[in-house]
Amino acid sequence: RQQEFAAYAGLGLLPGRVVGEHRSHYRVATEAAEVTAEAGGRVRGAAKERSDMPGVGDFVAVRSAQGDGPVMIEGVLPRTTALVRKASGEQRPQLLAANIDVAFILTAADGDFNIARIERYLALVRESGADPVIVLNKSDLAHDVIGPTSQIAGIAPGVPVHIISARASDSIGEIVRYFDGNRTIV
Repeated sequence: RQQEFAAYAGLGLLPGRVVGEHRSHYRVATEAAEVTAEAGGRVRGAAKERSDMPGVGDFVAVRSAQGDGPVMIEGVLPRTTALVRKASGEQRPQLLAANIDVAFILTAADGDFNIARIERYLALVRESGADPVIVLNKSDLAHDVIGPTSQIAGIAPGVPVHIISARASDSIGEIVRYFDGNRTIV
C-alpha cells in the first residue's frame, strides 16, 4: 500500500488505518499514534452511500490537526475486500469491515450449532472477497463433532474447518498459522 500512499505524501498527508468508527468521528492508527479524526469534505462529498464512507479496516490519508482543529481524513485508498451487509430493517448496505484477508466463521459444536447460519455467513464472506475459515468451537462440550463437520463439508467444500476447544490451548494451534505475515483477520 506504500505506493498508493505516495500520491498523498506529496500533499503532506500521513498514512493511517481506520481502527474504530463512531457516529461523528473515527479512530485512526498512524505510524506515530492512534488519533481521533473526522472525514474531510471531499471524502464526504464523494460518498454516494454510507458504506462509501471510511470504515474499519480502510487505509486512509490524514491531515494533521491544524491549531485546535481536528485531524482530517482527506483520502481513502481503494478497498481490496469489503464485508458488507444490509443495514437492519433497510435496503442500504452497511460496511462491517474493509481490506480483510481471512474471516473466521466461528460456531459452537454443541446445542447452538446451526448449519443455515453458517451458510449465510459463508455467503457474506465469499461476497466480500476474503478467504473464509470455519472454526467449530466447544468440541469439549459436544457429544458429536463428526456430524456437524460433515454438514459443514457439504455446504463449504474446500473451506478449511478447524475443530477446537477454547479450554484446550493445544487445539488452537491450528488457527494460529493464519496470523503469520501481514494479514488482516476478522
